[in-house]
Amino acid sequence: MLNSNMLKEYKRLKSLFINVDEYKIKLVDELLKKAAFLKVELDNLELSIASTYVVQTSSKGNQRVNLSYRTYLQSLSTYQSIIKTLNSILGRDIDDGDDYFDDFLKEVNQ
Repeated sequence: MLNSNMLKEYKRLKSLFINVDEYKIKLVDELLKKAAFLKVELDNLELSIASTYVVQTSSKGNQRVNLSYRTYLQSLSTYQSIIKTLNSILGRDIDDGDDYFDDFLKEVNQ
């Protein structure tokens, strides 16, 4: 179940692929939800890490990497993989139309 922040992120991600075939959107809907979940959790972990820092020092002077930071790195890798997968599935059919650069290239090639 998505909380309000996750639902907001889910809708934002889904809106990025507004011109994509509805069948493809249905196909990857759960992946969009997972990406939304991870994005919100990554944001929360960033706040936690900012307040506790990456390296923690024990009372005996031993240093170790913050567990939140390790979790952040693993989650970030997973999030990036999901976004890359979504883009490869959904991004192929997106035609953003011609822009000034495209017009320039056409003129140069004539």
